[in-house]
Amino acid sequence: MQLKTLPVSLLRPAPYNPRLTLKPGDPAWVKLERSLTEFELVQPIVWNQRTGHVVSGHQRLSVLKYHGKTEVDCVVVDLPLEKEKALNVTLNNSTVGSDWDPDRLIDLVAELQDLPDFDATLTGFDEQQLKDLLLTPAPATDEPDSDADTQSSHRQVTLEVPDSCWEEVQADLNTLLAQFPEVRLHVRNS
Repeated sequence: MQLKTLPVSLLRPAPYNPRLTLKPGDPAWVKLERSLTEFELVQPIVWNQRTGHVVSGHQRLSVLKYHGKTEVDCVVVDLPLEKEKALNVTLNNSTVGSDWDPDRLIDLVAELQDLPDFDATLTGFDEQQLKDLLLTPAPATDEPDSDADTQSSHRQVTLEVPDSCWEEVQADLNTLLAQFPEVRLHVRNS
């Protein structure tokens, strides 16, 4: 692997790049900007010296240029255009690699969230995503509940299920309800 510091003026965005372009103020831009500010560029831009195209790191490069960077660290490759395109897709493909192990992710995020003076949103999850991931209940409201039984020690969970996977989720919910007969489920179409 060849690592070089290159002038940003040399790095041309790949015209075929299939990723959506972020703009300042976009939520994903803000998260990426924060990550680059906090951790700097720990994942270099990938640049093909044969074509001059950025193969991976278009968004990181945009944020860095926006903040006035004139040079960035790059992994330099020398590929024909068709292999460059394949590498672009591979490096941007969320199905390459593996998914989260949900239990480990929850444990790790909960550990970070519990640290004093540490902002767990540095993980890239915003406050609401952290609450959803850790199943943190919303604060209680003073509004009376129409069902008196829920006034006692119950938690209400809202689960939105796309129609496309309802049958599979329904089977899992039925299994859960069989295990915990005290749990009530209310289903409505929206």
